[in-house]
Amino acid sequence: MKYNVLTSFSAGLLLATAITGGAYFVTKDDVQAKSTTAEEKTKEEVTKVAKTPTVDEMKELLSSSGYVVQSEEEAKAKETEWSQKVEEAKKQASSSDSGKVVYRTTIYVSNGMTSIDVGNTLKSAKIIKETGFQFSKKVENKGVEKYLKPGSYEIDSTMSTDKIISTIFKK
Repeated sequence: MKYNVLTSFSAGLLLATAITGGAYFVTKDDVQAKSTTAEEKTKEEVTKVAKTPTVDEMKELLSSSGYVVQSEEEAKAKETEWSQKVEEAKKQASSSDSGKVVYRTTIYVSNGMTSIDVGNTLKSAKIIKETGFQFSKKVENKGVEKYLKPGSYEIDSTMSTDKIISTIFKK
């Protein structure tokens, strides 16, 4: 390195150190002043905590904020009532259950997807029983494989394979 460059670099370091040291000593008193105000704030908070509201004041404050305030007995009564309603609904569902489960899904077709991809997606969603390849063959037999358009389609397991194909592969 040249002597002038080295001297300039050294002078810059010395100047930066002087400025940083000056800033430190000037603001040191401000930090101590802030810490004393923090202690005063803590004392104020302690005095505020000492003034705890009564139960009625707390209920009123919470109610005005949109909360529902109830006693433990009221909460248990509501819970019991809710569990009874759930049990009744389960009994009604089991008595009127036909035993068949219906699966519903929204299939999202994106650019580049093939009829095999659609079939595999439907198979994994338990909408169809055949494989993706078998589904693709049915689509090819109908001659609509080129009409697969990107979008979302609502499908359920009660639909026939022909209905599914006509829903997704629109001319």
